[in-house]
Amino acid sequence: MATSAQKQASAARREANRAHGATRGHERVRARPIYAGRRYKITRRCISRLMLFAPGNNAAELTNFIGYCLAHNANRYGVQVHASLWMSDHHHTDVTDPEANLAPFKQQLHSLAARGRNTQLGRFDSVWSGDAPCDTARPTDDESLMDLVYTLTNPVKAGLVKWSRQWPGFSTIGWRFGETRTFKRPSWFFDAGGDMPKEVSLTLARPPIFPELDDDELYAKLMEAVREREIEIHRSMRARGRRFMGLRKLEKQSWNSEAQSYEERFTVAPQHAGSSKQQVLVEVGRDREWKRQYAAARALLLAGKPAVFPAGTYWLRRFAGVNVAAQAP
Repeated sequence: MATSAQKQASAARREANRAHGATRGHERVRARPIYAGRRYKITRRCISRLMLFAPGNNAAELTNFIGYCLAHNANRYGVQVHASLWMSDHHHTDVTDPEANLAPFKQQLHSLAARGRNTQLGRFDSVWSGDAPCDTARPTDDESLMDLVYTLTNPVKAGLVKWSRQWPGFSTIGWRFGETRTFKRPSWFFDAGGDMPKEVSLTLARPPIFPELDDDELYAKLMEAVREREIEIHRSMRARGRRFMGLRKLEKQSWNSEAQSYEERFTVAPQHAGSSKQQVLVEVGRDREWKRQYAAARALLLAGKPAVFPAGTYWLRRFAGVNVAAQAP
């Protein structure tokens, strides 16, 4: 339960957010730019922080299903997957989006995963939280590498397993860049006579970072960073007198239990993150200018005048056929 101080802090953040909106100078823009070739960390959590993707005692079936959904949609939309790990109540997936298909990729991935998981659990309610999903773009190679480390070590950070490779749910830990794995169509969800393929394959793509390293060297660098992070977490756990949950207790974790840790509310979900505040501010400034141009073009469009929307406009380009400026190389 939130304390009085935490409630007051939430109220202060809401007020600050309203004050910031009042200084915008143009109509609010809910759209966000989607550029071809951008790298993202996709994060989505379950409704009410329920453990709807808890591996339970049949982890192999769940991991095959998630792998099938991820592989099918990555292939369909040309999205390159660099790392993915599905925790009990959320997932992290690191991708590059060469063709600016991030929106339909996420929609179809989350839709299939939700409907299939509801079928498995015999439930009919929402699976994903209504909060806006967080897709964070990283500006540098080092930060992109640490994004992969964060994804792969998430079960260790949460105190569930001692080593990342022990996580029984879906994870790309141990996959080498360029390695391909195949997943079978779940017979309990998809119609055998439908248009979904019997098998789909997912190739773990190398992220476009550290070009001076070959694939094996980059993989070794990643695994070394993962190991260092795991040991760092071990030290922190010992200092706090905490123990890891372990596989036996994980098998008994119920899907309708909720995460108990306190979570700050009414915060602004980041769209850019990085260790360099200056680089982050540059990216934020670009987004603000994009929204200003988008709002101006939308006003012209509604007035019946010729309008050219900024590069990165997705929905109106795809469904309304508006004119969009070319993306700079």
